[in-house]
Amino acid sequence: MVTRTRGLSRARLLLRVSLIVACGTGSAACAALFGFERLSEGEPEGGTASEASTEAGDAPEPEAGPSCTDLGVPNRPAAGEGGADAGPDAPGTIHMAMRMVDFGIDTTAKADGFNLDRACSPTVTTSTCTTQIDEETFNKYGRDKDDKGLDNAGFELIAYLARLGDAFAPVEINKRLQNGEFGAVIRLADWNGTNEDDSVIVEVFPAIGVWDVDSGAPQAGGKPVFTSSDLWMRDNRFKNVVDTSIFTSANAWVTGGRLVASFQKLTIPVTLPGDLKPVDIILSEAFVSGSLVQDGTSWKLEKTVLGGRWRTLDLLNQVRTIYVKDTAGLKNVYLCDPGVPIYAPVKKQVCDGRDLRSASREDSMNMPCDAVSAGVKIETYAVDMPGPFADLPAAATAMRCEKDGSVPLNDDCDPASP
Repeated sequence: MVTRTRGLSRARLLLRVSLIVACGTGSAACAALFGFERLSEGEPEGGTASEASTEAGDAPEPEAGPSCTDLGVPNRPAAGEGGADAGPDAPGTIHMAMRMVDFGIDTTAKADGFNLDRACSPTVTTSTCTTQIDEETFNKYGRDKDDKGLDNAGFELIAYLARLGDAFAPVEINKRLQNGEFGAVIRLADWNGTNEDDSVIVEVFPAIGVWDVDSGAPQAGGKPVFTSSDLWMRDNRFKNVVDTSIFTSANAWVTGGRLVASFQKLTIPVTLPGDLKPVDIILSEAFVSGSLVQDGTSWKLEKTVLGGRWRTLDLLNQVRTIYVKDTAGLKNVYLCDPGVPIYAPVKKQVCDGRDLRSASREDSMNMPCDAVSAGVKIETYAVDMPGPFADLPAAATAMRCEKDGSVPLNDDCDPASP
Protein backbone atom coordinates (compact mmCIF):
# COMPACT_ATOMS: atom_id res chain seq x y z
CA MET A 1 0.00 0.00 0.00
CA VAL A 2 1.26 3.44 -0.88
CA THR A 3 0.19 6.23 1.45
CA ARG A 4 -0.55 9.53 -0.24
CA THR A 5 -2.05 12.93 0.51
CA ARG A 6 -4.93 13.88 -1.76
CA GLY A 7 -4.17 17.54 -2.35
CA LEU A 8 -5.73 19.31 -5.30
CA SER A 9 -3.54 19.20 -8.38
CA ARG A 10 -3.16 22.40 -10.37
CA ALA A 11 -5.47 21.05 -13.12
CA ARG A 12 -8.20 20.20 -10.65
CA LEU A 13 -7.82 23.51 -8.83
CA LEU A 14 -8.16 25.52 -12.05
CA LEU A 15 -11.23 23.54 -13.11
CA ARG A 16 -12.97 23.94 -9.78
CA VAL A 17 -12.17 27.66 -9.61
CA SER A 18 -13.77 28.08 -13.04
CA LEU A 19 -16.84 26.18 -11.88
CA ILE A 20 -17.14 28.40 -8.81
CA VAL A 21 -16.89 31.52 -10.99
CA ALA A 22 -19.62 30.14 -13.26
CA CYS A 23 -21.90 29.41 -10.33
CA GLY A 24 -21.57 32.79 -8.67
CA THR A 25 -24.12 32.48 -5.86
CA GLY A 26 -24.86 29.00 -4.61
CA SER A 27 -27.77 28.01 -6.82
CA ALA A 28 -29.38 24.59 -6.81
CA ALA A 29 -27.99 23.89 -10.28
CA CYS A 30 -24.46 24.54 -9.10
CA ALA A 31 -25.03 22.44 -6.00
CA ALA A 32 -26.02 19.58 -8.26
CA LEU A 33 -22.94 20.15 -10.43
CA PHE A 34 -20.64 19.68 -7.46
CA GLY A 35 -22.51 16.58 -6.31
CA PHE A 36 -24.02 17.87 -3.06
CA GLU A 37 -27.54 18.62 -4.27
CA ARG A 38 -29.04 16.30 -1.68
CA LEU A 39 -27.44 18.34 1.12
CA SER A 40 -29.03 21.57 -0.09
CA GLU A 41 -32.56 20.20 -0.11
CA GLY A 42 -32.71 18.70 3.36
CA GLU A 43 -33.87 15.25 4.25
CA PRO A 44 -36.63 13.88 2.03
CA GLU A 45 -39.88 12.76 3.56
CA GLY A 46 -39.69 9.12 4.49
CA GLY A 47 -35.91 8.72 4.57
CA THR A 48 -32.56 10.20 5.49
CA ALA A 49 -30.29 12.14 3.18
CA SER A 50 -27.93 9.19 2.91
CA GLU A 51 -30.75 6.89 1.87
CA ALA A 52 -31.83 9.34 -0.82
CA SER A 53 -28.42 9.95 -2.32
CA THR A 54 -28.16 10.48 -6.07
CA GLU A 55 -24.41 9.96 -6.15
CA ALA A 56 -22.78 6.73 -7.29
CA GLY A 57 -20.36 6.75 -4.39
CA ASP A 58 -23.09 7.07 -1.75
CA ALA A 59 -25.13 3.95 -2.48
CA PRO A 60 -26.91 2.55 0.60
CA GLU A 61 -25.27 -0.39 2.29
CA PRO A 62 -26.73 -3.70 1.08
CA GLU A 63 -28.99 -5.31 3.68
CA ALA A 64 -29.59 -8.65 2.01
CA GLY A 65 -26.70 -9.24 -0.34
CA PRO A 66 -25.62 -7.35 -3.47
CA SER A 67 -27.99 -8.87 -6.03
CA CYS A 68 -30.71 -6.21 -5.81
CA THR A 69 -29.13 -3.31 -3.96
CA ASP A 70 -26.00 -2.58 -5.99
CA LEU A 71 -26.03 0.00 -8.76
CA GLY A 72 -23.75 -2.21 -10.82
CA VAL A 73 -20.47 -0.25 -10.87
CA PRO A 74 -17.20 -1.00 -9.04
CA ASN A 75 -16.85 0.72 -5.68
CA ARG A 76 -14.59 3.70 -5.15
CA PRO A 77 -11.15 2.64 -3.83
CA ALA A 78 -10.27 3.75 -0.32
CA ALA A 79 -8.37 7.04 -0.06
CA GLY A 80 -4.64 6.43 0.12
CA GLU A 81 -4.72 3.18 -1.83
CA GLY A 82 -3.69 2.34 -5.36
CA GLY A 83 -0.68 4.45 -6.19
CA ALA A 84 0.56 8.01 -5.98
CA ASP A 85 -1.41 11.15 -6.68
CA ALA A 86 -1.30 12.61 -10.19
CA GLY A 87 2.27 13.78 -10.74
CA PRO A 88 4.82 14.29 -13.52
CA ASP A 89 4.47 10.67 -14.70
CA ALA A 90 0.65 10.76 -14.83
CA PRO A 91 -1.01 10.72 -18.29
CA GLY A 92 -2.18 14.32 -18.05
CA THR A 93 -5.50 15.45 -19.49
CA ILE A 94 -6.99 12.81 -21.79
CA HIS A 95 -9.59 13.35 -24.53
CA MET A 96 -11.65 10.54 -26.01
CA ALA A 97 -14.28 10.82 -28.75
CA MET A 98 -17.24 8.54 -29.19
CA ARG A 99 -16.90 6.11 -32.09
CA MET A 100 -19.86 3.80 -31.45
CA VAL A 101 -23.24 4.23 -29.79
CA ASP A 102 -25.43 1.17 -29.32
CA PHE A 103 -29.06 1.58 -28.29
CA GLY A 104 -29.70 -2.08 -29.09
CA ILE A 105 -28.10 -2.87 -32.44
CA ASP A 106 -28.21 -6.59 -31.65
CA THR A 107 -31.79 -7.15 -30.56
CA THR A 108 -30.94 -10.67 -29.43
CA ALA A 109 -28.38 -9.41 -26.91
CA LYS A 110 -29.25 -8.41 -23.37
CA ALA A 111 -29.87 -4.77 -22.59
CA ASP A 112 -27.12 -2.69 -21.01
CA GLY A 113 -27.59 -0.40 -18.06
CA PHE A 114 -27.56 -0.18 -14.29
CA ASN A 115 -29.78 -1.04 -11.34
CA LEU A 116 -30.81 2.60 -11.09
CA ASP A 117 -33.36 2.21 -8.31
CA ARG A 118 -31.21 -0.34 -6.46
CA ALA A 119 -34.10 -2.76 -6.27
CA CYS A 120 -35.40 -5.82 -8.09
CA SER A 121 -38.74 -5.35 -9.86
CA PRO A 122 -39.82 -8.62 -11.50
CA THR A 123 -43.54 -7.68 -11.24
CA VAL A 124 -45.70 -4.57 -11.18
CA THR A 125 -46.24 -4.87 -7.44
CA THR A 126 -42.49 -4.73 -6.80
CA SER A 127 -41.95 -1.55 -8.82
CA THR A 128 -40.35 1.34 -6.92
CA CYS A 129 -42.98 3.75 -8.32
CA THR A 130 -46.72 3.40 -8.80
CA THR A 131 -48.29 2.59 -12.16
CA GLN A 132 -51.61 1.38 -13.54
CA ILE A 133 -50.25 -0.61 -16.47
CA ASP A 134 -50.99 -4.31 -16.65
CA GLU A 135 -48.47 -7.08 -16.06
CA GLU A 136 -48.01 -7.80 -19.76
CA THR A 137 -47.06 -4.21 -20.52
CA PHE A 138 -44.79 -4.10 -17.47
CA ASN A 139 -43.04 -7.25 -18.65
CA LYS A 140 -42.38 -5.56 -21.98
CA TYR A 141 -40.88 -2.36 -20.60
CA GLY A 142 -40.45 -2.00 -16.86
CA ARG A 143 -39.47 -5.46 -15.73
CA ASP A 144 -35.81 -5.80 -14.76
CA LYS A 145 -33.59 -7.09 -17.55
CA ASP A 146 -31.70 -9.50 -15.30
CA ASP A 147 -31.79 -10.97 -11.80
CA LYS A 148 -29.64 -8.13 -10.44
CA GLY A 149 -32.23 -5.45 -11.07
CA LEU A 150 -30.88 -3.98 -14.34
CA ASP A 151 -33.21 -1.19 -15.50
CA ASN A 152 -33.58 -0.31 -19.17
CA ALA A 153 -37.16 0.25 -20.27
CA GLY A 154 -35.76 2.47 -23.03
CA PHE A 155 -34.33 -0.61 -24.77
CA GLU A 156 -37.80 -1.79 -25.84
CA LEU A 157 -38.99 1.78 -26.39
CA ILE A 158 -36.24 2.39 -28.96
CA ALA A 159 -37.15 -0.95 -30.57
CA TYR A 160 -40.75 0.25 -30.88
CA LEU A 161 -39.66 3.53 -32.48
CA ALA A 162 -37.45 1.59 -34.91
CA ARG A 163 -40.55 -0.18 -36.19
CA LEU A 164 -41.97 3.20 -37.23
CA GLY A 165 -39.05 3.86 -39.55
CA ASP A 166 -35.35 3.24 -40.12
CA ALA A 167 -34.50 6.68 -38.75
CA PHE A 168 -34.94 5.34 -35.22
CA ALA A 169 -33.21 2.00 -35.79
CA PRO A 170 -30.16 1.63 -33.52
CA VAL A 171 -27.95 0.57 -36.42
CA GLU A 172 -28.93 3.71 -38.36
CA ILE A 173 -28.32 5.94 -35.34
CA ASN A 174 -24.81 4.51 -35.11
CA LYS A 175 -24.27 5.06 -38.85
CA ARG A 176 -25.03 8.75 -38.38
CA LEU A 177 -22.39 8.85 -35.66
CA GLN A 178 -19.95 7.15 -38.03
CA ASN A 179 -20.73 9.83 -40.61
CA GLY A 180 -19.90 12.55 -38.09
CA GLU A 181 -23.40 13.99 -37.75
CA PHE A 182 -23.26 13.95 -33.95
CA GLY A 183 -20.94 12.70 -31.24
CA ALA A 184 -19.35 13.46 -27.90
CA VAL A 185 -15.91 14.08 -26.42
CA ILE A 186 -15.02 12.85 -22.94
CA ARG A 187 -12.27 14.55 -20.97
CA LEU A 188 -10.50 12.75 -18.11
CA ALA A 189 -8.34 14.89 -15.83
CA ASP A 190 -6.29 14.41 -12.67
CA TRP A 191 -5.92 10.64 -13.15
CA ASN A 192 -2.80 9.16 -11.60
CA GLY A 193 -2.43 6.63 -14.43
CA THR A 194 -2.87 3.53 -12.26
CA ASN A 195 -5.72 1.03 -11.99
CA GLU A 196 -6.84 2.64 -8.72
CA ASP A 197 -7.55 6.33 -8.19
CA ASP A 198 -10.17 7.45 -5.70
CA SER A 199 -10.78 10.88 -7.25
CA VAL A 200 -10.65 12.01 -10.90
CA ILE A 201 -12.56 14.60 -12.93
CA VAL A 202 -14.67 13.71 -15.97
CA GLU A 203 -16.34 16.08 -18.43
CA VAL A 204 -18.64 15.23 -21.33
CA PHE A 205 -18.87 17.57 -24.34
CA PRO A 206 -21.73 16.80 -26.75
CA ALA A 207 -20.60 17.41 -30.34
CA ILE A 208 -22.49 18.60 -33.43
CA GLY A 209 -20.09 17.08 -35.96
CA VAL A 210 -16.50 17.01 -37.16
CA TRP A 211 -14.55 20.02 -38.40
CA ASP A 212 -14.58 20.19 -42.18
CA VAL A 213 -10.95 21.31 -42.51
CA ASP A 214 -11.36 22.00 -46.23
CA SER A 215 -13.95 24.69 -45.51
CA GLY A 216 -11.46 27.08 -43.93
CA ALA A 217 -13.47 28.49 -41.04
CA PRO A 218 -14.27 26.11 -38.17
CA GLN A 219 -17.54 24.43 -39.08
CA ALA A 220 -19.04 20.97 -39.02
CA GLY A 221 -19.46 18.87 -42.15
CA GLY A 222 -16.38 16.68 -42.10
CA LYS A 223 -16.36 12.92 -41.75
CA PRO A 224 -14.34 11.33 -38.94
CA VAL A 225 -11.48 9.03 -39.83
CA PHE A 226 -11.34 7.81 -36.21
CA THR A 227 -7.73 8.73 -35.63
CA SER A 228 -6.34 11.05 -32.98
CA SER A 229 -6.35 13.98 -35.44
CA ASP A 230 -10.16 14.20 -35.65
CA LEU A 231 -11.51 17.53 -34.43
CA TRP A 232 -15.05 17.20 -33.07
CA MET A 233 -17.02 20.44 -32.89
CA ARG A 234 -18.31 20.81 -29.36
CA ASP A 235 -21.94 21.95 -28.95
CA ASN A 236 -21.87 25.53 -27.69
CA ARG A 237 -25.17 25.05 -25.83
CA PHE A 238 -23.35 23.04 -23.18
CA LYS A 239 -20.26 25.19 -22.74
CA ASN A 240 -19.59 26.38 -19.20
CA VAL A 241 -16.58 28.63 -18.55
CA VAL A 242 -13.88 29.11 -21.19
CA ASP A 243 -13.10 25.45 -21.96
CA THR A 244 -15.30 23.45 -19.61
CA SER A 245 -18.60 21.57 -19.90
CA ILE A 246 -21.73 22.00 -17.84
CA PHE A 247 -21.66 18.20 -17.66
CA THR A 248 -18.82 17.78 -15.19
CA SER A 249 -18.46 15.00 -12.64
CA ALA A 250 -16.30 15.69 -9.61
CA ASN A 251 -17.65 12.41 -8.20
CA ALA A 252 -15.58 10.02 -10.30
CA TRP A 253 -12.90 7.40 -9.71
CA VAL A 254 -11.01 4.46 -11.22
CA THR A 255 -11.22 0.95 -9.78
CA GLY A 256 -9.53 -2.07 -11.34
CA GLY A 257 -8.80 0.03 -14.40
CA ARG A 258 -12.49 0.89 -14.82
CA LEU A 259 -13.65 4.51 -14.79
CA VAL A 260 -16.86 5.43 -12.95
CA ALA A 261 -18.48 8.89 -13.09
CA SER A 262 -21.87 10.19 -12.00
CA PHE A 263 -23.68 13.26 -13.35
CA GLN A 264 -26.75 14.99 -11.99
CA LYS A 265 -27.71 15.69 -15.62
CA LEU A 266 -26.25 14.58 -18.94
CA THR A 267 -27.42 15.26 -22.50
CA ILE A 268 -26.55 13.23 -25.60
CA PRO A 269 -27.85 14.86 -28.81
CA VAL A 270 -28.70 12.43 -31.64
CA THR A 271 -29.55 13.45 -35.20
CA LEU A 272 -32.38 12.22 -37.41
CA PRO A 273 -32.32 12.17 -41.24
CA GLY A 274 -33.28 15.44 -42.87
CA ASP A 275 -33.60 17.31 -39.57
CA LEU A 276 -31.00 19.88 -38.52
CA LYS A 277 -32.30 19.89 -34.95
CA PRO A 278 -30.91 17.00 -32.88
CA VAL A 279 -33.03 14.99 -30.49
CA ASP A 280 -31.57 15.65 -27.05
CA ILE A 281 -31.53 12.57 -24.84
CA ILE A 282 -31.59 14.20 -21.40
CA LEU A 283 -30.67 11.81 -18.60
CA SER A 284 -31.05 12.61 -14.92
CA GLU A 285 -28.74 11.02 -12.36
CA ALA A 286 -26.62 9.52 -15.12
CA PHE A 287 -23.70 7.15 -14.68
CA VAL A 288 -20.82 6.24 -16.99
CA SER A 289 -18.64 3.18 -16.43
CA GLY A 290 -15.98 1.86 -18.81
CA SER A 291 -12.55 0.24 -18.95
CA LEU A 292 -9.53 2.46 -19.58
CA VAL A 293 -7.39 0.93 -22.33
CA GLN A 294 -4.19 2.24 -23.92
CA ASP A 295 -4.76 3.71 -27.37
CA GLY A 296 -1.45 4.64 -28.97
CA THR A 297 0.21 7.14 -26.67
CA SER A 298 -3.07 7.97 -24.97
CA TRP A 299 -6.14 6.16 -23.62
CA LYS A 300 -9.69 5.25 -24.57
CA LEU A 301 -12.78 3.74 -22.96
CA GLU A 302 -13.99 0.26 -23.91
CA LYS A 303 -17.00 -1.77 -22.80
CA THR A 304 -18.56 1.42 -21.59
CA VAL A 305 -22.13 1.78 -20.37
CA LEU A 306 -24.05 5.04 -20.00
CA GLY A 307 -27.33 4.94 -18.11
CA GLY A 308 -29.79 7.18 -16.33
CA ARG A 309 -33.37 8.30 -15.79
CA TRP A 310 -35.13 9.76 -18.83
CA ARG A 311 -38.03 11.97 -17.69
CA THR A 312 -41.11 11.55 -19.87
CA LEU A 313 -41.49 15.34 -19.81
CA ASP A 314 -38.04 15.72 -21.40
CA LEU A 315 -38.55 12.80 -23.75
CA LEU A 316 -41.91 13.98 -25.10
CA ASN A 317 -40.68 17.57 -25.43
CA GLN A 318 -38.07 16.23 -27.83
CA VAL A 319 -40.40 13.82 -29.65
CA ARG A 320 -43.04 16.48 -30.32
CA THR A 321 -40.59 18.65 -32.29
CA ILE A 322 -39.24 15.90 -34.59
CA TYR A 323 -39.34 16.83 -38.25
CA VAL A 324 -40.44 14.04 -40.58
CA LYS A 325 -39.09 14.44 -44.07
CA ASP A 326 -40.51 11.23 -45.53
CA THR A 327 -41.39 8.40 -43.13
CA ALA A 328 -44.42 6.14 -42.71
CA GLY A 329 -46.31 8.00 -45.42
CA LEU A 330 -45.75 11.39 -43.83
CA LYS A 331 -43.82 14.12 -45.60
CA ASN A 332 -42.51 17.48 -44.41
CA VAL A 333 -44.36 17.62 -41.10
CA TYR A 334 -43.53 17.96 -37.43
CA LEU A 335 -44.92 15.34 -35.07
CA CYS A 336 -46.58 18.11 -33.08
CA ASP A 337 -48.57 19.40 -36.07
CA PRO A 338 -52.36 19.12 -35.82
CA GLY A 339 -53.67 15.88 -37.28
CA VAL A 340 -50.32 14.07 -37.50
CA PRO A 341 -51.23 10.52 -36.42
CA ILE A 342 -47.85 9.36 -35.06
CA TYR A 343 -47.43 11.45 -31.91
CA ALA A 344 -50.39 9.99 -29.96
CA PRO A 345 -49.36 6.30 -30.28
CA VAL A 346 -45.71 7.18 -29.57
CA LYS A 347 -46.80 9.07 -26.45
CA LYS A 348 -48.82 6.08 -25.30
CA GLN A 349 -45.80 3.80 -25.61
CA VAL A 350 -43.61 6.31 -23.75
CA CYS A 351 -46.16 6.54 -20.95
CA ASP A 352 -46.48 2.74 -20.81
CA GLY A 353 -42.70 2.51 -20.53
CA ARG A 354 -42.39 4.52 -17.30
CA ASP A 355 -40.66 2.42 -14.65
CA LEU A 356 -38.88 4.91 -12.36
CA ARG A 357 -39.12 8.21 -10.58
CA SER A 358 -36.93 10.86 -12.16
CA ALA A 359 -35.23 11.45 -8.79
CA SER A 360 -33.81 8.59 -6.75
CA ARG A 361 -34.76 10.26 -3.48
CA GLU A 362 -38.38 9.51 -4.45
CA ASP A 363 -37.88 5.79 -5.09
CA SER A 364 -40.15 3.49 -3.07
CA MET A 365 -42.21 6.41 -1.78
CA ASN A 366 -45.48 5.37 -3.44
CA MET A 367 -45.22 8.09 -6.09
CA PRO A 368 -46.28 7.76 -9.75
CA CYS A 369 -43.63 6.72 -12.26
CA ASP A 370 -42.50 9.72 -14.28
CA ALA A 371 -39.35 8.50 -16.05
CA VAL A 372 -38.03 5.76 -18.30
CA SER A 373 -34.84 3.95 -17.38
CA ALA A 374 -32.24 4.04 -20.15
CA GLY A 375 -28.95 2.35 -20.90
CA VAL A 376 -26.66 2.55 -23.91
CA LYS A 377 -23.31 1.03 -24.80
CA ILE A 378 -20.57 3.29 -26.19
CA GLU A 379 -16.98 2.93 -27.40
CA THR A 380 -14.40 5.70 -27.71
CA TYR A 381 -11.01 6.42 -29.26
CA ALA A 382 -8.22 8.80 -28.26
CA VAL A 383 -8.13 12.27 -29.82
CA ASP A 384 -5.39 14.86 -29.46
CA MET A 385 -7.72 17.81 -28.93
CA PRO A 386 -11.39 18.29 -28.06
CA GLY A 387 -12.06 20.66 -30.96
CA PRO A 388 -13.60 24.17 -30.96
CA PHE A 389 -17.07 25.10 -29.73
CA ALA A 390 -19.68 25.73 -32.41
CA ASP A 391 -23.34 26.70 -32.70
CA LEU A 392 -26.07 24.63 -34.26
CA PRO A 393 -27.42 26.00 -37.57
CA ALA A 394 -30.05 28.69 -37.08
CA ALA A 395 -32.68 26.43 -38.63
CA ALA A 396 -32.06 23.89 -35.88
CA THR A 397 -33.04 26.31 -33.13
CA ALA A 398 -36.01 27.92 -34.88
CA MET A 399 -39.36 27.70 -33.11
CA ARG A 400 -41.55 24.70 -33.86
CA CYS A 401 -45.06 23.60 -32.92
CA GLU A 402 -46.49 27.12 -33.19
CA LYS A 403 -49.62 26.24 -35.18
CA ASP A 404 -53.04 26.33 -33.57
CA GLY A 405 -53.82 22.85 -32.32
CA SER A 406 -50.17 21.79 -32.11
CA VAL A 407 -49.03 19.54 -29.29
CA PRO A 408 -48.16 22.06 -26.56
CA LEU A 409 -44.84 22.61 -24.82
CA ASN A 410 -44.40 20.45 -21.71
CA ASP A 411 -46.94 17.88 -22.81
CA ASP A 412 -46.55 14.92 -20.47
CA CYS A 413 -48.17 11.66 -19.43
CA ASP A 414 -51.18 11.77 -17.11
CA PRO A 415 -49.83 10.60 -13.73
CA ALA A 416 -53.19 9.10 -12.79
CA SER A 417 -53.76 7.16 -16.02
CA PRO A 418 -50.60 5.66 -17.53
